[in-house]
Amino acid sequence: MPSTLTNYQLITRDLGASLKRKAADPMIARETAYFQATIGKVKSIDDFMKDTRLYTFAMKAYGLEEMTYAKAFMRKVLTEGAASPASFANRLADARYVAFARAFDFATGASATGAGPTVSGTIAAEARLVAATPAQLNGAFALPETLDFSGPNEVRFALASQVDAASTKSATIVLNKASLAASVQNLAQVTPTEIVAAINAQVAASGEAGLKGKVQVGLGVAGSLFIETTAFSGLGADGAVGGSGDYADVDYAAGGATRTLAVRNLPLSGPGQTALDIGFGIGLPPDAKAKAVTDAYLRQTLETDAGAEDTGLRLALYFARQASGLTSAYDILGDPALSQVANTVIGLPATSGAATSESLARRAALISAKIDIASFKEPAKVEAFVRRFAAIWDAQNNAGDSPAAVLFSGGGNQAALLLGLQRSRAGF
Repeated sequence: MPSTLTNYQLITRDLGASLKRKAADPMIARETAYFQATIGKVKSIDDFMKDTRLYTFAMKAYGLEEMTYAKAFMRKVLTEGAASPASFANRLADARYVAFARAFDFATGASATGAGPTVSGTIAAEARLVAATPAQLNGAFALPETLDFSGPNEVRFALASQVDAASTKSATIVLNKASLAASVQNLAQVTPTEIVAAINAQVAASGEAGLKGKVQVGLGVAGSLFIETTAFSGLGADGAVGGSGDYADVDYAAGGATRTLAVRNLPLSGPGQTALDIGFGIGLPPDAKAKAVTDAYLRQTLETDAGAEDTGLRLALYFARQASGLTSAYDILGDPALSQVANTVIGLPATSGAATSESLARRAALISAKIDIASFKEPAKVEAFVRRFAAIWDAQNNAGDSPAAVLFSGGGNQAALLLGLQRSRAGF
């Protein structure tokens, strides 16, 4: 049997070709085609979960096939979503549930309509006219203290408002590394206040032909964003009183039944970007969502099939896929598969656990000291780390077939000695 390292190299030497071969499998092709043809018709969590074939495909795509039966549990994951830090998925400390909730968030935007003027008062008191109410959208959750836009994270949506019975104005809002670079202090720690300023600046940049002066964004008391319509008066393109057409003066009320707001998600600016939601159900459009899920299904199937004969190979492929998204040792500790890879490389006993917060902190500190997690942003560093894992795995489990077997030519005693040295360096 070929070694884990050899198999890993064979698969990843041309990963695209490996995935293409897997996609050509008749059963996989059939299930993928069904998902692609059906997911666009799904408008709700109920629609999604009652289609067993669709739901099963999705669960496998995110490595959750063992939880397919737990529909009440998964419904809670989907219902609360992943946008709020307090949501059920985020509290589970398992990135698979967060990714699943993000992928199958069927909200694609939000809308609101203003109210017309009303009469208040009683018969005994003089009635008075209450002004029309602006259209207002409130974000579904409080923004975190900071958001990271130093990498591929992006928010991209169309913001539109009907300003009178015949006209709708709009602007495209893009928050990413490029659009924020000149206006924030730290791209890795963009504050909610800076987010508000950036959106308002883009609204203003849309000009009077867009939403300038007609919509404003602010930060609510609870920390969530809000968007509301505002009253607007303008002199037209000529800047002079009177005129017609483009030169006509305009006067839009802030509220009333003809003032609306709508947020609609837009495709991201590039295939490498990652969608963020800032509270209005903004995520990937359906076509992009479908591709992301089918790609995940294909990669998951490749890893599962590889792991049927070689657990180490599945672990290696999984770690290579996840590594670039890791930010701390706790990300590794929260995932049993990632933990097993890390344990193997730095020589931690497979059975050593973290039963208390203190032991967890010690374990995290040890992983941080032994593994340069920040370097995993570089593909070459990930590749070197995974190959190191595969070689050690072979030494422990497949010594007879391992390319590294020459290091253990003296038999099991030398292998045990090397593993013992690893553990002593790790402090065990």
